[in-house]
Order: sequence, then C-alpha cells, then structure tokens
Amino acid sequence: MKEYKKIIVNLGKRSYPIFLGNKILEEKVQGILKNDKNKIVIVTDSNVKNLQGKTIDKAFKKYSKNLKIIVLPFGERIKSFKFLENILEKTLSFNIDRDIFLFAIGGGVIGDLAGLASSLLLRGINLIQVPTSLLAQVDSSVGGKTGINSKYGKNLIGTFKQPKSVIISVDFLRTLEKREIISGYAEILKYSLIRDHKFFLWLLKNGNSILNLDKKSCLYAISKSCNIKAEIVSQDENEKGIREILNLGHTFGHAIESSQGYSSKINHGEAIFIGMVMALEFSVYLKLCKKIVLEKLINHLEDLSISYKMLNYKIKIDTKNFIKNLKFDKKIKNKKLKFILLKDIGVPLSYTLEDERVLTNFLNTKLI
Repeated sequence: MKEYKKIIVNLGKRSYPIFLGNKILEEKVQGILKNDKNKIVIVTDSNVKNLQGKTIDKAFKKYSKNLKIIVLPFGERIKSFKFLENILEKTLSFNIDRDIFLFAIGGGVIGDLAGLASSLLLRGINLIQVPTSLLAQVDSSVGGKTGINSKYGKNLIGTFKQPKSVIISVDFLRTLEKREIISGYAEILKYSLIRDHKFFLWLLKNGNSILNLDKKSCLYAISKSCNIKAEIVSQDENEKGIREILNLGHTFGHAIESSQGYSSKINHGEAIFIGMVMALEFSVYLKLCKKIVLEKLINHLEDLSISYKMLNYKIKIDTKNFIKNLKFDKKIKNKKLKFILLKDIGVPLSYTLEDERVLTNFLNTKLI
C-alpha cells in the first residue's frame, strides 16, 4: 500500500476525501471501483493520454470491459459548448445509468469541462477528479466548480458539482513543462496571501524547490493548499461569503485572459500572477495596504524569475476595454464590481467599487 494523506472536504452527506500521495492512482481507483460491473468513462486530453497513457491503462486494466475513454484536444479552447456536447453524446451512447463513474483525468480545463458534463448527465452522475497539473491539484479539482467559457468571459456557464473523491498523485507532475509548473505556483502563492502568513514565509524559502518538483516540498505545498481550500469550501460551498477570498487576483486575471481570447499567449496561472500584483497595487492605491506587502510579493516573484507584467507577455489593453472585460466578472452585484484585496498577508478583504472613476484612474496609471 502506498503512503498517502487524506483530507476531508466537510459538506455533511456530500463530504468527500482528497487522497494525496505518490503513485497512488491504481490503488485509489481499485478502492473506489469495488464493483467491477460499474460502467466507467474517462475524459482526458491528448497531452495527458500521450504522456500518462500507460499509467492510466494500468490503473484501469481490470475494468477494461466496461470502460470508455474520451480523448479531447489540449487547451483552454475546448471549454466550449461544442466539446461539452461531445462528452455528453459519447457518454450517453454508452447506455449509462446513474451508477456510472466519470473520471476527469487532466488539468483544470478537463476538470471543469468533464465536471460540468457529470452534473448534466442524467441530472448528476458520480464524478472522480484526477488532476494531473499542479494548478488543478492545488485548486480547480477541489470545491465543485465546473464550467465552460463564453465570448463574454471565463467560466460564465457552469454549475457546482462536488466530486465523490479527488485523487492527487504527484508523480503526474514530472511530465509537466516548466511553464505549467510555474502556472500552478500562482494558486499556491494565492493561498498563502489570503490565509496564512507562515505559509508565505515558508514559500519564500521553498518556492524554488516546488518549481524544481522536489517531492517533499510539493507534497507539503499541495497538502497545505488543499487544506486551506477544503476549510473554506466547507464553510461556504456556493460562494455566498468567505469563499470569495479565493478569487484574489482572479478578477483582474480573468479580464486579461478574456482580452486574449483564452489563447496560449498567456495561461491561467500567468494571468493570476499579474492579477495578484494588480490587486495588491490597487490595495496600496486605495490606502488599504502598506506598500511593503506589495514589495514582498514582487521581490518573491523576481527571486523566482516569474513574470508579473502584461508587457512581459506583449499584452497591451487600454483602460476602456479592460473595464469592459472586468464587467463580465461573475462576482458583479447591482452593476458594481467587487474585488478581493489585501490589508496584509493573510488578511483579505472584499471591496465593492462604488465609483468607477477610482478604478479608471488606477488603471490609467497602471496601463499606460
């Protein structure tokens, strides 16, 4: 038996475990699929299939008679109605019932898309999240958010659908490109900024170890991140209150992604690095936060050679269009934008924009 850690997302009758360890996929799959007569659908992408196909085949070998694998193209562009329909129709052609298990094996894109499909099929089937990217392991696979993108913005079409369990096996990370590892680090860093100053100080010392995929450091950082998210989701499943703090950097970040048409020019984590710096700059601009907090974040990113400016990605957006993209944010209420900002590391606050001129003036100084 492989060593692993078990974290519980406490949602009463719908509580579920997060299993975290190294090379644990096969063992956990067998623990979940106790009845080999259950039908199984795996949704993955071409990258994961090419890089992790043998690991997946080995884990599901004894269930091959009742197994269907749906392989989609790689990339953010598949978070669309076209590929959602593709999953739905191919799964329904398998003559399924509600005892079926759908395994989402991939990064955040696959988890979001397959998760949404699982919430729609027969009005809800069993979902198992198997995140293979660092970003998905620390963030998107936990908490039940699913979604696809619209021309109006990111993740504007979706549901809350909690999985039956999450299997996080860190050996999947070894095939990631450096860019994807850095992208995942954005969400790890976010957790420290919104919840845990001591974790932030630990990251200052161990950030490079995570980026170099040191197993011990990765297991600690993923565990810490999942524990923070599990605690927050357990308190506020449907994002009516405290869960909003998980959006630090995301209001600005999603607007940047949307402006680029969700292209490979900038990925989610890269946009969130920029978004978090902008959120802290806005906090300082509003005199809610001391400049030294912003400087600590920027110094850390520079120490790790992580880009945090749109200019680094050859992205230029004028203030008018930036605000236009911001207004498609899901958190907008009564036509007023809401931002998660910081008073200090570990001390977030929700800020409702009462006067758009304040944001315009800030962006004019930031985007010129």
